[in-house]
Amino acid sequence: MNILEYIKNIPHERVAFITKDEKVLYSDIKKIFVANKTVIETLQNSCIAINARSRFEFAKLLSILDGKVKRIVFLPEDLDKNLVDNYYKESAVNYEVYLENNLLQLNTVDNNINTILESITNTQWVIPTSGTTNNPKLVAHTLASLSKTAKKSIEQGCNYTWGLTFDIYRFSGIQVFLQALFGGSSIIIPESNDSMNDIIALFIKNSCNILSATPSFWRKILMTKESKALNIKRATLGGEIADQSILKALKNTFNDIKITHIYASTEVGVGFAVTDGLAGFPYSYVEHGLDNIQIKIDEASLLWINPTSKEQEYIANNSIYDNDGFINTGDLVKIENNRVFFLGRASGSINVGGNKVQPEEVEAKLLASNLLSNAFVYSKKNPIMGSLVCADVVAIDKNQNKNELKKQLLSYCRENLENFKIPAVLKIVDDLEITQSGKIKRN
Repeated sequence: MNILEYIKNIPHERVAFITKDEKVLYSDIKKIFVANKTVIETLQNSCIAINARSRFEFAKLLSILDGKVKRIVFLPEDLDKNLVDNYYKESAVNYEVYLENNLLQLNTVDNNINTILESITNTQWVIPTSGTTNNPKLVAHTLASLSKTAKKSIEQGCNYTWGLTFDIYRFSGIQVFLQALFGGSSIIIPESNDSMNDIIALFIKNSCNILSATPSFWRKILMTKESKALNIKRATLGGEIADQSILKALKNTFNDIKITHIYASTEVGVGFAVTDGLAGFPYSYVEHGLDNIQIKIDEASLLWINPTSKEQEYIANNSIYDNDGFINTGDLVKIENNRVFFLGRASGSINVGGNKVQPEEVEAKLLASNLLSNAFVYSKKNPIMGSLVCADVVAIDKNQNKNELKKQLLSYCRENLENFKIPAVLKIVDDLEITQSGKIKRN
């Protein structure tokens, strides 16, 4: 079943997409398809790329093209333009597509249909990985693989209005888009250049009551006075480590809120969800698996996940899976008191005199001081130690004396961190930059 076939079951008068300028009903999506049906039919054996101009346009294009072409390649706004040509060749892209007054426009890339495309039966959604620590890779999914954890309850979906904070062109944003769609819910779509105040105002105006965001984005929300006017009943966190400080802050800010933090990646898909209000996840997930997902931790403390069904794959020839069907997530974890805690990306560690430091672990410890609203830990080269641990931090109390805050933080660090993990450089800043995916900008 493709998106258009599914939304036939959704009451036509329901609102699908909300922006600051307009609302699109579920019935309007069908009308956009009908207006472009002739052009779409010419693309049935093609690979098309949606070279994103806006999140709203992307949502409409994806809705009318799923199931109608062989392959859809997602091109995020912040993607390095030097990679685009390589991605086009790798994916065998025939056309770039965009909408002009809701009419489909094509730019020809390569008229020759690749023989690989002929064997594709269900439209592949080709999504770049985040590229946090290296160049993004292209992962091919299908609507089925991306929506397998979506709750398909059209009757209950009318009670929810989603707010989109993730980049819709990447895995996390697509998950929110599909959950809203499969519930027959409304989704509010701000654009990537909107300010935080504008985004929150849009959410408040349109009665957003369910919101999914990275911990970094949630922290930015909670720093605004306008956030108190949000009526959030359900919050999900993903894309970064959900530490106890942000889980506690959400619980204290929103009454009767249900909080879920999700482990997912472009390669794995949705791995598992945690709803007990605690950081990390129960070790029982490793012992017994969860919802047809198998989990293991290797001798190097790396987390591996086996999604049991091999529905997604790299476009390039290298395989995502090992011989047993497990995917190396690249995430380091530790086990304490029958709980598994995330430490950060193995490739992102800082080498301090031969000792490895995970930036996310130090960030979580800094945030647990209750003196900070956000923290970013990074490395600085040093001729003696190799690297030094540095931290940019945002104070909860903006009026607090900076020198006094530094003294408090360093005293706290000496009590709670090993010496080589204590930031050698501590900088108090007004704010931290986040990417269009809502994550702290690390490179």
